[in-house]
Amino acid sequence: MQTISLKSGSPDTVIPLLKNAIDRGKRILAESLRVTREKVNKLAKDLAVDIDKLMQGEVKHTESNDMQLLELEGEIEILRHLETEIKELESVEICG
Repeated sequence: MQTISLKSGSPDTVIPLLKNAIDRGKRILAESLRVTREKVNKLAKDLAVDIDKLMQGEVKHTESNDMQLLELEGEIEILRHLETEIKELESVEICG
């Protein structure tokens, strides 16, 4: 883990602002994760597909399901991206 330094003329003001901004970011990401998970689960259920098999390329795309499967794959990628972002934010430690 690397350390990042910030200089401020008023650290007593800036540190709480940074902590609040990070907390707000985590709350927004957590809500986005919840919504995206619900959407992924609903699409997977509606299409009756196993997400792991889909992402391994084991689910056949047909004319009738192609667009829905592409949407599901996109939502899964968004979910993974959000999980990575929130994990990074949760690892941030503000010292001061």
